[in-house]
Amino acid sequence: MESSGETSLRKEAPRTDVNMKQLNSELRELEGDVPAKEGATAYDLQDMDALGLAPTFRRRFKFVAMVGFCSTVVVAWQYTLTNFGFGLLDGGTGGIFWTFIFGLISSTFLYLTLCELSSSFPTAAGQYQWVAECAPASFRNLLSYCTGWLLVLGWHTTVAGCGVIMGNLTKYCIVLYHPDNAAINSQWFPTLLAIVSLVLGGAFNLYWTKRFPLLEGIMLIIHWAAWLAIVVTLWVMFPRGKASEVLFTFTNGGGWSSAGAATLVGVLTAWSVFVGYDSSVHMTENARDASKTIPVSLMTAFATNAVLAFIMAITLIFCVGDVDAVTAQTSLTPFVVIFYNATKSKAGTVVMVVPVILTFWAALVSQLATASRQLWAFSRDGGIPWARHLAPVHDFEVPRRAVWVSIIFTCLISLINFGPVVGFNAIVSLTIIAITASYTICIAALIWRRCFGKPIPKERFSLGRWGLLINIAALACTAPLTVLVL
Repeated sequence: MESSGETSLRKEAPRTDVNMKQLNSELRELEGDVPAKEGATAYDLQDMDALGLAPTFRRRFKFVAMVGFCSTVVVAWQYTLTNFGFGLLDGGTGGIFWTFIFGLISSTFLYLTLCELSSSFPTAAGQYQWVAECAPASFRNLLSYCTGWLLVLGWHTTVAGCGVIMGNLTKYCIVLYHPDNAAINSQWFPTLLAIVSLVLGGAFNLYWTKRFPLLEGIMLIIHWAAWLAIVVTLWVMFPRGKASEVLFTFTNGGGWSSAGAATLVGVLTAWSVFVGYDSSVHMTENARDASKTIPVSLMTAFATNAVLAFIMAITLIFCVGDVDAVTAQTSLTPFVVIFYNATKSKAGTVVMVVPVILTFWAALVSQLATASRQLWAFSRDGGIPWARHLAPVHDFEVPRRAVWVSIIFTCLISLINFGPVVGFNAIVSLTIIAITASYTICIAALIWRRCFGKPIPKERFSLGRWGLLINIAALACTAPLTVLVL
């Protein structure tokens, strides 16, 4: 790692109104000659200079676009649908409800901490840069290097998993009409669809990156509209269970020692819905006024989507009906069975599933952008072999070589789906393991610096006097989860 304790210390230039006006005036004069500074503010240039980095990308993303980007990357309520079957197996309806509450509280502490870090050290490197800035000098390089590789693995398995989910959802729509078709029910069909989706998502990242803000805006509308349509349809058309039964019924379908142990395992299902909002951090160098835009957009996207996901979870547990009958449908995932039971129509079910597929494709595009830019940042800092071959950026817009590597890598991961489903699920579980571990390491490093190191640079998103307590609460939540997912 090139980042070190000495070079990473920020230059504490006073941020006065006069200083900012003068810098903005100078910046406007430079933009015509330096494309990489296009869209940057004086804060952006000051932050990059303090971190010892040169501007590389045009900064096209503003607040609304970043909120859309975060929302489409994580697609929290959509993952609530696809993970619903795992929650029913380990914990049941009661387990889903209470673990979701834990997930909401713990992830709130987590993202408040990450927001403060993203404001103090605004760089696409994200967690591994923050570890390099905050960890003790004797462990700094090793911890930062490990965190960088955790992010590479975590984000690329996320993209591959998203592609396979799209393939499976498409398969379910066809199975509704052709339940006995052996070719459709085989593993090759969703895997082929996943690879096609990955290639199309890669093409968008390579050649239509200027349209990213437009895509995020359109998909944000579909994201909200589809959620509203599904929630209203289920509450209106499906008989609802009693609260006393739904909220306090716990199951142990996974063969654990007790229902309590099964519910503890089920915590991972709820937690996985909230993992990934650091995606916006890895787009920092594409965002305008990043030290303010990134933390505020991250927290806005998390707050709104966490509420959507929680309401969707409550809707599903109250409208699931006969749990045994729903889980008995092995050719369909539980939420598709619930849709069909509510609408009594194959066409109606497909109409409800299609917007979910569309938002997952938008998520795939955004996740691939996140993965490739994190890979590019790690290459820029010399963290991977042949780093100098991946560092170039095409036309101040796209790290094309990094995108190509990400496309190939995620397609190769998707091929594992040709084998047993358990094997692919184990690979995709790296998403939660790797990214959660990266959170834990950088939070622990931040706490160490607050207690024993130099003060962190003055940030524009500050937790104030509550900062250390929130950091400790975040670590208290993520550390046990990191152990549990292992």
